Parts: sequence; structure tokens; C-alpha cells
Amino acid sequence: MKRYLDELVLKDLTTKMVVLTGPRQVGKTTLARQLMQLFGNAQYLNWDVLPDRSVLQRQSWSPRAKLLVMDEIHKMHAWKGWLKGLVDGRSSEQALLVTGSARMETFRQGGDSLAGRYFSFRLHPISVREWCEQQHVEPADALDHLLERGGFPEPCLASDSVQADRWRAQYFNDLIREDVLEFSRLHEINTMRLFVELLRERVGSPLSLASMARDLAVSPATLKRYLDILQALFIVLPFSPGITILPALF
Repeated sequence: MKRYLDELVLKDLTTKMVVLTGPRQVGKTTLARQLMQLFGNAQYLNWDVLPDRSVLQRQSWSPRAKLLVMDEIHKMHAWKGWLKGLVDGRSSEQALLVTGSARMETFRQGGDSLAGRYFSFRLHPISVREWCEQQHVEPADALDHLLERGGFPEPCLASDSVQADRWRAQYFNDLIREDVLEFSRLHEINTMRLFVELLRERVGSPLSLASMARDLAVSPATLKRYLDILQALFIVLPFSPGITILPALF
């Protein structure tokens, strides 16, 4: 579905970095992927995806990508300074689109300044006007539909109201469990999740917390604390005298 910001974002990408924020599941990633198709050669990287995180940390993305989309990088430690250096040193031929949830707007308010280096947009849920233009319906019908389904794309476009209700129930739970908690423990929650994923890959192998700490950009002491918590919960059971080796997990 074409969104009201598509053309505005596309125009600004030709001159500066664009930062696109908005609530979760409002359509930011979909909008970004639609724009990627217009550039032909484009690359999408998400900080929450471990292989993508490695690419971001090494800055080893394709130099030939005409559009580089970075998602959720505000979860990176000292992300504003990192992004500032990236913008100042990037090729003028490579457009840069940074996307993130509404939390990104809060975390932008301090630390290293990105002033003058970007244009920002906030993507809102579907409005009456937007639904009228997309579906060619009267405003009264659009309003009735949005009052029933809400303006988030998935329930709004769902085939029936049952699916829309299921989405809303799940969205509410995720909002409380993830977004509200992550405001206070955002970095730690995400790092522990990635730590567990790395542990799964190392079942039956020697474990080096120092090496994993470098991959996750945290201190070995932090990972040792995470490991102690997982051991106490009987999720991870290292064994072998003198060397930590992981048995099967979960």
C-alpha cells in the first residue's frame, strides 16, 4: 500500500540522510522496502538481526548500494556518534534511510548532535484522507472502517474483523511487554536475547565470554552476569573443569 510519505521521503533522500520514526507496525519497514525497489540496488540492515549487526559494526555493507536502509540502530551503544561519523564520511551517491520505533525520538534528545545532517519524518497510522485516496471510498465510509479496524495497516487491511481483533490483542501485549519495558532496559533486554542466540550456536563448544562480548559490544562482566542468570534458571548448564563447554540448550 502506497503511503502518504513515500514521495516526500524519496525526494529528501537525494540530498540528506532521512530518519523515519513512528509506532511499531505502522508500516516503516514496508515503506522502506517499497522505496528500495525504486533504487534497484539497495541494501536493508536490521540491528536486531545478528548477521546484519555484524555488517553494521564492521561497516561492511555494499559500497555499490544506491540506498542503504538501517533499522533499529538506536539500540546500538553510542549510536548517535556512530551515525554522525557515517553521515560525514559516506559517499554522496549512496542514499541513507534510518528507521526506528517511536523510542528513537526520545533517544535522539541528547548526546552527539546530528543537527543539519538529516531530515526527519514520523509515519502515522492510516488516516481518513489516506484511506479515501487509496480505496476510492467516501469519507464517511472510511471513518466507519477506521473506527472499526484502527489505522494500523495490518488490521486495517485484514480480510475480516476477527483477524483485526487478534492483531490488536497481540499488539497491546507486545506494547506493554516490549516497548514500555525497553524504555528502561532497552539495550540490556536486546543484548541478552542476542547472547542466548549466540549460546545456542556454541552448544558443545568452548565458550569465550571475551570474544562474545566484543561481538555484542558489551563487557565480559556483563555477559558473565547474564550467564549466571541463565544458569540459575537451568537454561544454560556449562560443564567441564577448567573450561566452559555448553551442553544442549532448551
